[in-house]
Amino acid sequence: MRRVLGFLVLAVILIAIAFGVGALPGQIEATIGTLTIQAPLPLVVVAFVAIVLVLYLLIRVFTLVFAAPGRFGRSRHERQLRQGDRAVTRAFAAIAAADPKAALRESQRAKRLLPNAPLALLASAEASRLAGKPADSEADWRQLAEQPDAAFLGLRGLLRQALDAQDWTLAADLARRAELAHPGAPWLKAERARLALRTGSWAEALALAGPEAPRAVMATAAAEAATDPLQALRLAKDAFAANPGLPPAALAYASRLRLGNDERRAEKVVQQAWTACPHPDLAAFYLAPEADALARVKRAERLAAFNPQSGESHFMLAQVALAARLTGEARRHANDALAAGLDQRRLWLLKADIEEADAPGGSEAAGSAIREALRRISTARPDPRWRCEVCGAEHAVWHPACSACGTVGRIAWTDKTTPSTALVVGTTI
Repeated sequence: MRRVLGFLVLAVILIAIAFGVGALPGQIEATIGTLTIQAPLPLVVVAFVAIVLVLYLLIRVFTLVFAAPGRFGRSRHERQLRQGDRAVTRAFAAIAAADPKAALRESQRAKRLLPNAPLALLASAEASRLAGKPADSEADWRQLAEQPDAAFLGLRGLLRQALDAQDWTLAADLARRAELAHPGAPWLKAERARLALRTGSWAEALALAGPEAPRAVMATAAAEAATDPLQALRLAKDAFAANPGLPPAALAYASRLRLGNDERRAEKVVQQAWTACPHPDLAAFYLAPEADALARVKRAERLAAFNPQSGESHFMLAQVALAARLTGEARRHANDALAAGLDQRRLWLLKADIEEADAPGGSEAAGSAIREALRRISTARPDPRWRCEVCGAEHAVWHPACSACGTVGRIAWTDKTTPSTALVVGTTI
């Protein structure tokens, strides 16, 4: 109904215009040389309108003729885009259905229809991975990584491949590049932290670690790996502040203070650490500047005063007393160490050495004491070692991470030979 009314209105307007033009008075006269042309004004107006219409139609025809190839190309391109989108959708559906043949077929079709399109490359990479073609998948990931808008997708795919191949160094580099491409992804930060531990990049691991991580252990390892003396000192100080009872942290800090000729502060660090957790390495570091045997006894007494009830303190005093040939003092401190609960093989071996030094001639009483000490070795607790509290693996020296199970921060100085059943608070790499 609206179309009929519109047609009627248009017809009325055109008729009105025709009557108006027909009612125009006058004539148009044109003279060209000897030729004179006269025509009524309404006829001239109609002729002018007709000429304009003909010219417009001609221009439109020529425009349509010359634009036809472009319109055909655009139409073909749009049809190709639609087909490519459908192929991508079908490829992802096949990937979700774990159908590698269909996924490869549709993803390859999508790449033909949509060359270099990120979604087509992503579908092709995932399809190749599903079909067990890592080389093809890697090529697609690398092509994605070169595109600014899709770089993160490509880097994440390459990162996953590196992790599957256990190429930790490459994976760490890819993770750093992915962080630059898309900063702030929480899972990426956690992955970078794990990779930093895997590759021994302790400073980076420490910077990425959460509050639950063994920060003292990581800072100690970072200090040992640092090449800049000032950075090493700062990291060692942070490690000691985080856990004064970790002997390697104390030694890392004290050794750098000693290198800086700050012996007084170095001694205070060892004294504080001895109060928290006595350890033979702390004693060796503290006594190292003194060569004289009797002077070493005095120095050991100063250190032992910071934890006088510890069996380790008495054991240290017994050792330095024996070295100074003070066998009576050595025997007394060895007995005190035993009374303090240090019933270990090293103590009984030390007691045998004390008895042998006290009676070099080999008296019957001394021989009996030596035999008793050696007999007790077989029933005594084992000597403490650096052992992993998780898997029980033994280490000759302290390490930030267990080489057997990969747990970080659970290497402890202990005489227990069985793994701890306590909650694991370290980080596994």
